[in-house]
Amino acid sequence: MPDRARSRRPAGEPPHVALVVQTSMAYGRRILEGVARYSREHGPWSFYLEPRSRQDPFPAWLESWDGDGVILSVSRPAGPASPRMPTVDLDDQGGRPHVQSDHRAIGALAAEHLLERGFRRFAFFGYLGFRWSTANYQGFAARVRREGFECRLYRGGQKASWGHQIPAWEEEMETASRWIASLPKPLGLMACNDFRGVQALEACRRAGVSVPDEVAVVGADDDPIACELAHPALSSVIPDCRTIGYEAAARLDRLMRGDRVGRSTVIVPPLGVAVRRSSEFTAIADPCLAEAVRYIREHACRGIRVDDVLDSVTVSRSKLQRLFREELGRTIHETIARERIRLVERLLIETELGYEDIARRSGFAYLGYMSTVFRRATGLSPAAYRRQHSRSRRPDAAS
Repeated sequence: MPDRARSRRPAGEPPHVALVVQTSMAYGRRILEGVARYSREHGPWSFYLEPRSRQDPFPAWLESWDGDGVILSVSRPAGPASPRMPTVDLDDQGGRPHVQSDHRAIGALAAEHLLERGFRRFAFFGYLGFRWSTANYQGFAARVRREGFECRLYRGGQKASWGHQIPAWEEEMETASRWIASLPKPLGLMACNDFRGVQALEACRRAGVSVPDEVAVVGADDDPIACELAHPALSSVIPDCRTIGYEAAARLDRLMRGDRVGRSTVIVPPLGVAVRRSSEFTAIADPCLAEAVRYIREHACRGIRVDDVLDSVTVSRSKLQRLFREELGRTIHETIARERIRLVERLLIETELGYEDIARRSGFAYLGYMSTVFRRATGLSPAAYRRQHSRSRRPDAAS
């Protein structure tokens, strides 16, 4: 089949490759980055690409398109069963060579993250009828069951708000908020992707459930838009999408050269967990301690003192200090300082604010004190910390 298309091209013209991959979310765009890297190293290739969402159907034009190869990701195929040319599938839908995330490993990694934080109750918030969501759940549930715990599965969402189905959002939130309110706390919850994670956080808000104090939430895909728009910012498992794209391109290259690849399968494991506020928490069973920690998280950067924390609960100073030391391994004062330092770190990395402004926003009385506490906690001055992380965030630093 590759000779049919290539025989009509002038000598030396690069192969024409269609990228039928969703571009609406970071997951697909990072896959395309991996494809682009392979093309730079082994090409060049000439790409056909159009904007797509995850739920867009099989493109009708592909059946008659005069190209050399296709990298295909269609969640719910419609129309022709297969392009009539070399194709690598990213969804394992058509018996072709395919490359995909290890979705079970993604679920297991989310479970591991929550187990490390001391959670003993778990739930999964996914989509019914999607294989990748089911695989996430299977990996998540299997990992917590290995430790002797159970996992509650959300069985609502028959009209899940996915893709263009936004009118179902309000109905979905009512169902999900009742479900979350009914679950025992503290709870570690995985959402099958980051946009589902945003819904989980909204359901918690409507249910009057505090995140992460009562429910810690972890998504998947590490989509920066969804994770940073979420409140609080959403922790997420990081899939290795660039490797998926690179490996898919490598297999397509072999197919276009006439090599036999067969129905080979490449499963790519995730990279880790991007920890943000939604799960940056240790599960606390004692209600007085949980209330004190919640108060600190909400007010630490407003200049509160230990006495303010004591006024927020109904136990003595000695008992609360003992609970902090026994359960968290630090004092009330150290916990307040830790929350302030976390905000300093985030502002140094994510903003261009001056150091006086950062000190003020973080609850420190003056810059010198902030610098002293920050150096004690991190081993770096605020300026050195900003320089170090500025270098690590440059685009060429990750390549």
